[in-house]
Amino acid sequence: MIAHDQDRPSSLYARRGATSLWRIVVESIRRDIIGGTYKPGERLPTETELAAIFGVHRNTVRRAFAVLKERDYVRIEQGRGTFVKERIVRHRLGPNTRLTTSLRDLDRVGERRFVRSVRVRPDKDLARDLRLPQGQFARRVDTLSVIDGIATWVASSYFPLPRFEGIEAFIEGTGSFTESWKHFGILEYQRFEARISAGPLSQADSLLLGLPRRQPVIMITNINVDVEGIPIVVSRTRVAPQHMELVIRFSE
Repeated sequence: MIAHDQDRPSSLYARRGATSLWRIVVESIRRDIIGGTYKPGERLPTETELAAIFGVHRNTVRRAFAVLKERDYVRIEQGRGTFVKERIVRHRLGPNTRLTTSLRDLDRVGERRFVRSVRVRPDKDLARDLRLPQGQFARRVDTLSVIDGIATWVASSYFPLPRFEGIEAFIEGTGSFTESWKHFGILEYQRFEARISAGPLSQADSLLLGLPRRQPVIMITNINVDVEGIPIVVSRTRVAPQHMELVIRFSE
């Protein structure tokens, strides 16, 4: 934890020499962040708590926090505290881009966790996106995507029925849409459309993502189609913005 033996209050001033106290506090916190004592997204102790740990004035800790923010180690949220800065994933939205490829290129570990599944009757907008006649059912599969152990986004994906009857079992077993589609003869597909907006979190999403309900999230509606251009899924995804940056490139 913060305040290593050599940095405890009894020795901090003795070690100071020509080094400002805030620099010592910065280096101690930085080591704890790099060493994994504090994980990405985790809240650090308050200024008052750290001032007591280091035996310094709160203003010293405040300056240390400001420097750590400038160096991109922490983010400061007014009224909530100081948090370890998340490692943002840059994900390019293109016809054939896959998040798994983005994560692999960045040496990041990601997984899709099955949350629940339910058979639903699509509303007018969803039926249009899936090109389903009114009254036909779809299979909704809710999943939570986790990167490096941190809940990053939650998605509700709608698969047209009866074409993909039973796909939820394959998704729960593999955690992969691509692998699940293979059981239905879908070997190739691409993104047809992506719509991006912002919106509030529902109570259920707030619990899954561990975020306050007042925090806005990025909302993405993706439509994927097969080689014949027929929709095979419409996904409505809610992304925690501190974890991901979406890149849209118009030319190579």
